Amino acid sequence: MARFKKIAIIGVGLIGGSIGLAIKKRRLAKEVIGVFRREKTLEKALTHKAIDKATMFIADGVSKADLIIAASPVRSIPKIIKEAAKHAKKGAMITDVGSTKGWIVNEVEKIFSDLRHISFIGSHPMAGSEHAGVEFARADLLESAPCIVTRTARTNKAALKEIVAFWSALGAKVKVMSPPAHDKSVSLISHLPHIVAFGLAGAVPVKELAYAAEGFKDTTRVASSDPKLWADIFLTNKKEILKAGQAFEKYYKQILKAISEGDYSKTVNLLKKAKAKRDKLIYEK
Repeated sequence: MARFKKIAIIGVGLIGGSIGLAIKKRRLAKEVIGVFRREKTLEKALTHKAIDKATMFIADGVSKADLIIAASPVRSIPKIIKEAAKHAKKGAMITDVGSTKGWIVNEVEKIFSDLRHISFIGSHPMAGSEHAGVEFARADLLESAPCIVTRTARTNKAALKEIVAFWSALGAKVKVMSPPAHDKSVSLISHLPHIVAFGLAGAVPVKELAYAAEGFKDTTRVASSDPKLWADIFLTNKKEILKAGQAFEKYYKQILKAISEGDYSKTVNLLKKAKAKRDKLIYEK
């Protein structure tokens, strides 16, 4: 039996489209409505069967929805949620998929300070790829993927329980934490790796790329991600990303120092420590 009558997804790209496909595959809603500003994208989403109905207008898309999901670039999310909240029905829940949580939750809770008829719960399903667009959406994208759901002093407990159950029903592994704890964690395990990949890809002269093999391609894969999307993320989690960058720089400089001094033992030990962490990630799940 469907958990929801109607779910509205605002933003039907890779993540929004994958959520739509997963909802339909698992029959969690009787109807999935896609909202996007470009008609061509909505046509692709309908063709890909990621949504059942499409509209370019937020008011039309969310008015009868039980659950509203903002799946747009980070800095657009508060504005979109503000508009959706104006037209949402009593008892509706709103969540998002943004990779930054402190800034989004803070901005949205300002909007919700005078609203009691709807609830907002911040979410971050940690799944995706370097590709963008609903044509790359997959029904299994969220399966076994981590999904962080955030809680604050103002969080509606019943809504939190529903949102956790929703992501779990899509196959995600859900963890509840505060927005600051989320931002600290993802700055290290997601945001910093993207910066390093962008930095490495940008630093190598074009003429040398002719010799690049799988190692370079693997290391820089996420540098093919949407620059505008990631600029949004970096700038809204600036404080934690700068701290993460300092930690990376410290270790990186230790390796360079050991190399510059010709210290074989120290170089090996630093690489061993790094390898042990990587191996733990891969082999001890």
